[in-house]
Amino acid sequence: MTPADLPSFLAALHRHAPCAALNARNVSMAKHCAPFKEAAVLVGIVPDAAGARLLLTRRTDSLRHHGGQIAFPGGRQDPQDAGSHTATALREAAEEIHTPPESWQTFPPLAPFYTPAGYAVRPVPALHTGGTWRASPDEVAEIFLIPLATALNPANYRFRPLPQDPTVSVPALPYLHYDIWGLTAAVLYHIAQAAEAV
Repeated sequence: MTPADLPSFLAALHRHAPCAALNARNVSMAKHCAPFKEAAVLVGIVPDAAGARLLLTRRTDSLRHHGGQIAFPGGRQDPQDAGSHTATALREAAEEIHTPPESWQTFPPLAPFYTPAGYAVRPVPALHTGGTWRASPDEVAEIFLIPLATALNPANYRFRPLPQDPTVSVPALPYLHYDIWGLTAAVLYHIAQAAEAV
C-alpha cells in the first residue's frame, strides 16, 4: 500500500468486519467483562519517503495496569471528551506522547475491541501531518516505529490462546525484540486483514 492509498483505506476501514478469530475474542471478552467503560486509542501512521510507519509505545514498567506492554496512545474516555472517541484518542496522545491534536488527520473510529479490564476500546486511525513527539515519562518508557508493511502482512502474526478463554486463539506480532500482543495486536491484525481484502 502506497502513502497515496492510505487516506482512502483508513476512511473506509470502519466498515470492515472483524475476522472470525477477532470476533471470537470479542465475544469471549463480552461474556467475561460486561458492563464496559468507553475508551479509545490512536492508531497513528507516519508517512515518509520510504513508505509509512506505525507509531507504538512501550508503557513504563511502574504502571499499575499493563506496565511494560506495547500499546497505542490511548485510554479511558473522560467527560471533557463529550462522548467523542476521536477526542479521547487525541487527548490521550497529547498526554502520553505530546502531540497536539492538529498534528493528526483522523478517520472514523473502528468498532469496539473489548478488554479483560472491562473496556470497550475504539481504535481511531490517524495520519501524522507534521511535528515531533516526546514520551511522557510517567506513562511511556519508549516511543518506536515499525514499518506499516510489517504490520499489514497477516503472515507475520502468530496465534496464542486467550488467557481468559484458552479455546480462543488470538494474534500476536513479534517485531525485533518487541512482543506485540493483546489488544494492540488484535487491532493491527484486524487492519492487516482489511488491507489484504482491498
